[in-house]
Amino acid sequence: MKYKIILALLVLLGAVPELKAETGPWNFLMQLPTRDSGLKLDRPVAIDVDSESRRYYVVDPVGGTLLSFDRDGKHLAAFNAGGALKQPVALAKGRSGALWVIERSTNQVLRVNPSEQQVQRFDLRYADGSLIFPARLAVDERGRLLVLDRMRGTVVRLDDNLKVETIFAAQSGGRGFVDFKIKANGIWALDGLAGKVYRFTDGAAPSVITLNRAMEFPNSLEIDQGGQLYVLDRHAGTVVVFGAQGDFRHELLGRGKRHGKLWYPAQLLFDWEGRLCVVDEGNSRVDIFNR
Repeated sequence: MKYKIILALLVLLGAVPELKAETGPWNFLMQLPTRDSGLKLDRPVAIDVDSESRRYYVVDPVGGTLLSFDRDGKHLAAFNAGGALKQPVALAKGRSGALWVIERSTNQVLRVNPSEQQVQRFDLRYADGSLIFPARLAVDERGRLLVLDRMRGTVVRLDDNLKVETIFAAQSGGRGFVDFKIKANGIWALDGLAGKVYRFTDGAAPSVITLNRAMEFPNSLEIDQGGQLYVLDRHAGTVVVFGAQGDFRHELLGRGKRHGKLWYPAQLLFDWEGRLCVVDEGNSRVDIFNR
């Protein structure tokens, strides 16, 4: 009885992860920033990784800051491009060390050169001149930028001059994409409200997977090497795992403010070792799990 009371106090104080957390085949590895670092994030909303240097990049829009961490979670640097970043909401590592950043305050995409403190600003538009409202972005293997338009719910691929080259959209009756990932076998996009995942490959009609479990507010997608689909439910605070055909497998974590729980999470991402990174916006941290 005495041991249980002490353990409960340690959980409340954050000294140990909550033992009742549902993590399935995953184990809690670490959080960014680490608990003993003395560093606190305000409201992290996005993450990207540099597989070559084994670094994590976290976006914190409250302070207009990009933060970098090494593979062990050690904080390396904080960066705001000389004050150019006011409300960054997403980033992607490009070629030659450049960072592509979505700046929500101006509805622009910035190309940031951290070493030279140079910032280039771009307004993205469709061929008819209408604006693109960027929400997420990624860089493919050819260095092309892909952007999710939060107003139309489409993913657009841009050419080297940042002109729209291809538009990826949901089928008639779809509700619009809320997240996408680039994989070796295509571009995967989540239509969360419709409960569908699309896979686009060049020159072919998209394949559509219907998820057979209802969720409250799906807002992010990942795909593991075995083809399983991981969908983040922002309101429920869960990661829901589906098979390659959309069949429900299990769900991880749950809504709450203790360790092992999520409070309005924002994004999922696998790192270079296949570890699952969960951006926990409401709890001001990034949790990382390994198998």
